Amino acid sequence: MKLGLIGDIHGDPRALDSALRHLEALRVDQILCTGDLIGYGYQADAVVDRVRELAIPSIRGNHDRWALERRQVIGARGWKPANLSDSTWEFLDQLPAALSWTASGVIVEIHHGSPASDTEFVSPYRPLPDSVLRFWDRTDASVLVLGHTHLPMIDRQPHGLILNPGSLMGIPGVQTSYSFAVLEVPSLAVRIYEVRTGREIRRDPVFLDDQRR
Repeated sequence: MKLGLIGDIHGDPRALDSALRHLEALRVDQILCTGDLIGYGYQADAVVDRVRELAIPSIRGNHDRWALERRQVIGARGWKPANLSDSTWEFLDQLPAALSWTASGVIVEIHHGSPASDTEFVSPYRPLPDSVLRFWDRTDASVLVLGHTHLPMIDRQPHGLILNPGSLMGIPGVQTSYSFAVLEVPSLAVRIYEVRTGREIRRDPVFLDDQRR
């Protein structure tokens, strides 16, 4: 079974539609989203409408939460009023903070930043936070899918796989990998793809060593 993993769309429906076309060509069985549907981009309603139309299971990212709490979003020049449709507000309000998905006997758990916070960074370029180490002690999941950093990550832990598909968006001035991922279960094979072309991005997995504990 193939799971398509997308996230950090940030109001960019063109990037979303491009990724969806490639995922259809790759014949994925299910698409899951790591959140941050809005923020930065100017077409939040279009992104939410598309995710809702396709019934893509998604969690709430920090930008989605901030909009609900502050009625504001971050744009190119800082905070601005969040002028969203009623249906978008309703959709954001019902998004869960985390999601557990079982496919082919494999439990996949999705959080935005980390299992502890939607703003905590989990990156291949720094030691894993304690929240991730504690996560493996309490879960039956074999895969932890994260977003937030806009960086692809494939980290094979002794207890399971940590995976970040990167960010779909192509908003000028905002760091993005312009990527999505496909996870095969139960093999846990992972491939990262480029949004524009659909070409695979070669990325070596990171393995845990003693220095990262």
